[in-house]
Amino acid sequence: IVDKAVSVPFVLVETKANDFKNLSKLSDENLSLKSRLYQNDIDQSKLSRLESENKELKDLMSIKNSSSGSKQVVSQIIDRNYSSWDQEFVIDKGSSDGISESMFVLSSGGVIGVVESIEKNSSKVKLLVEDTISSQHLTFKIESQGQSIFALLNGYDEKTGEFRLLQIGDPVEINKGSLVSTSGLGKYKSSDLPLGTVTSTQKASNQLGQEIRVKPKANLVVNRYVLLIGE
Repeated sequence: IVDKAVSVPFVLVETKANDFKNLSKLSDENLSLKSRLYQNDIDQSKLSRLESENKELKDLMSIKNSSSGSKQVVSQIIDRNYSSWDQEFVIDKGSSDGISESMFVLSSGGVIGVVESIEKNSSKVKLLVEDTISSQHLTFKIESQGQSIFALLNGYDEKTGEFRLLQIGDPVEINKGSLVSTSGLGKYKSSDLPLGTVTSTQKASNQLGQEIRVKPKANLVVNRYVLLIGE
C-alpha cells in the first residue's frame, strides 16, 4: 500500500509531462499550419498581381500594335504620392529614352493622361482626372453623323465616372455612343487614340456651346505599366 501511495505522485507527474508534450506538439503543429496558410495567401496574392500585370502588358501591346506613325514607349510606374494617388505618378522613362512633353499616356483601353515634366531617367504623368487638367487645353474629336466635332477637355466627374468635354460655338447634334479620340491638334499631335464614348450632351451652364459627357474607354485604375505615344 505504501509503494502504491508513493507511485501515485510520479504517475501524476508523468501524466502532466505527457500532457505538456502533447500541448506543445499541438501548438507547434498549429503554428506550422498558420505559417503554411500565410504563405499560401502570399503566393495567391503574388499570382493575382502577376496575372493582372500580364493582362496590362497584353492590352498595351495590343494598342501599340494597332497604332502607327508615332513614337511608342512602354513604361513602368515607379512612384506615387498617397495624397495625389489618382492625380499623377512617376514613370521610369525620361529624356534619355526619347520621352517628350507632347506624349499621351495610355493604359488598357485608351488615353488616361499626358506627360507633364521630364527628367533624364524619369517623367511625371498628369492624369486626365486631375483637378486642373482643363489648363492643358486638350482637344478631342467626336465622330458623329459623318462629321468630326472638336471639344476641349473640361474636367472629370467623380460621381458619374465621366469626362466633361466642352464644345464651343453653336451646339451640334451628337449621337449617344459616338466615339471620342485624340484630335492631333495643339501640343499633342498624336490623333485617333481612344478616349471613350459619348453618354450624353447638354447646354453648357455658364458658357457658350454644349457639355459632352464621355465614358472612359480605358481602365483608370492603373497597377504598374503604361504606354506612351507621341512625337
